[in-house]
Amino acid sequence: MHINVLTLAVCLVSVASPAIALPASHVAISRRNGNLVGAPVHSARLHRRGQRVQQLQQLSCSTAPVGENKQEAAAGAPAAGEEEAVGNEVEIESAFDVAVPVQGGDLKQDLVFTPSTVGKFEYEFQAATADEITVTENTAAGAPPAGFEAIEPNSYIVALAQSKGAGLTLSKIDYIFDPASAGLVGKDITKAQVGRLCAETGSFVISETLGELEFELEENEVTLNLNKNVTAEGEWGIFLPIAAAAAAPAAPPAADAVAEAPPAETVAAAPEGKGKGKGKANGNANGNGNGNGRSRQGDDDEDDD
Repeated sequence: MHINVLTLAVCLVSVASPAIALPASHVAISRRNGNLVGAPVHSARLHRRGQRVQQLQQLSCSTAPVGENKQEAAAGAPAAGEEEAVGNEVEIESAFDVAVPVQGGDLKQDLVFTPSTVGKFEYEFQAATADEITVTENTAAGAPPAGFEAIEPNSYIVALAQSKGAGLTLSKIDYIFDPASAGLVGKDITKAQVGRLCAETGSFVISETLGELEFELEENEVTLNLNKNVTAEGEWGIFLPIAAAAAAPAAPPAADAVAEAPPAETVAAAPEGKGKGKGKANGNANGNGNGNGRSRQGDDDEDDD
């Protein structure tokens, strides 16, 4: 009987130990689950991932980190096939607020829109699949970037019905200036920039993260070749640095603009009794008259002698 009691006590202790360990194990599991779900480190990482996605979609509103600029700039560099497509392209005269169908098959198509007083907006499209492009002219554009002024009061809203501007072979925002326009007198259009509207701030942003900017002298055209992760769908404006906008040529000096007046009187006095013929003053009537008068007087004196 004594042995049975001892055995029973040992059994009770053995059974109690797992019962005591279970809550500890449960607490440990709960803590691990808490770390996985609610720990600040993981939550911050998830938040940062969300921020990164948002940044990729809104590159026009912020400047990407320096480490990413090179990669994005390389993505936006002209592709080797771009030059090959020059001979296989179509120019389409387009109007604002009218949907323009564009072909696929990687045919390069330049949509040139109704000109304004200083130039005309152009959008270059090339993609494997067909699309439909509508450009709307906004006459109440947002604020220009700091240090810049809009080349004209209008901005341009680009919409692509099918692709939304993603996955295109080529996507360019262009503006062709009219060098004969009175509105461009004294302005250095070679300094022109293309900016995209940031919806959060209501103002335009100019950034290298948008794409590669070029100015074609022969065409008087500024062109922005969009990076692959930047879509054309959005609102675009054309700007000049304020210094370039006011870079009127200096007026020539007054001495260069107006010839120096000759001396007022260059008539040589005729000797008494001798005429000098016609006067040599300024070639004016007085000089001629004086000279002729003296000549006649001299002749009369000689006759008297």
